[in-house]
Amino acid sequence: MTTGLKSFLYNEQKAVKHLKIASVAISCDRDPAVNRSKIVSTVDEIKKNHPDTELVVFGEMILGWYNPGSMPEYHRNIAERITQKTMQDLASLSLRHGIYLCFGMSEIDDGILYNAQVLINPEGEIQAVHRKSNLKSGEKTANYKSGSVPVTITDIKGVRTGIVICSDAASPSTMRKIMRSHPDLILLSLADDSDEKSFMARCNARMYDAWIVTANRYGDENGRIWDGHMVISDPLGRLRAMGQNQEQYLVYELKFADEKSWVKKVVRNILVKLPLPVYILKNWRIVRSYYRA
Repeated sequence: MTTGLKSFLYNEQKAVKHLKIASVAISCDRDPAVNRSKIVSTVDEIKKNHPDTELVVFGEMILGWYNPGSMPEYHRNIAERITQKTMQDLASLSLRHGIYLCFGMSEIDDGILYNAQVLINPEGEIQAVHRKSNLKSGEKTANYKSGSVPVTITDIKGVRTGIVICSDAASPSTMRKIMRSHPDLILLSLADDSDEKSFMARCNARMYDAWIVTANRYGDENGRIWDGHMVISDPLGRLRAMGQNQEQYLVYELKFADEKSWVKKVVRNILVKLPLPVYILKNWRIVRSYYRA
């Protein structure tokens, strides 16, 4: 796809909305209090170096270690209710910096466990909570329950935003729901060990005709290694920013084109989505490894 064609199909030069985001991969401690403090210091650093950042995204269950199949009691012990009071330190962080803050945690509500992703707005209010619907086997072993919706839709500065958690994006029903919801931006939090050749990142980028921001975890958690892979991709399926193999953050300005032409959208989908089955077939070994895992 030539530069001229890319500009025609998605003209960022005439963008009507902008959103400066930071996507983070951090090393987690076993103690949620330590991780909360780390979130605060990381956001402080991001805002110091990039003061115009408007949204900071952290990964799945980032307030603790993630290994529910082998550590079910630990995950229940660190689970919290999601209220203004319990989230006060992070709500104050959002308010102090005037940002949206998105992070994952183990939630308990009326004795039921959920894998939740929280979005706090610049007023320090809990704006949205997404509960993971497509659970992994280890989460089921630890008695986590599925959320009632496959994708949570909310508004961030006029940008229609979908929130999903890791294996949610591998569910066909969730894929259909996301496509029918037509989000401009998808926040995809991860607790994912690795992504060989960025295979899943490239598949997701081509799937939804939207900007996609992923965040992850990095490091050794009692012998379980996370490589911290994360990407920012655009509606043309291009990976605009990538990170891996270190604790870090990516900062990028998303530009949302004012797309009213259905012809452009159809052509964009044909050029981006049509080659996807070929790409999957060419990488059949990687696909097979997912099902063997």
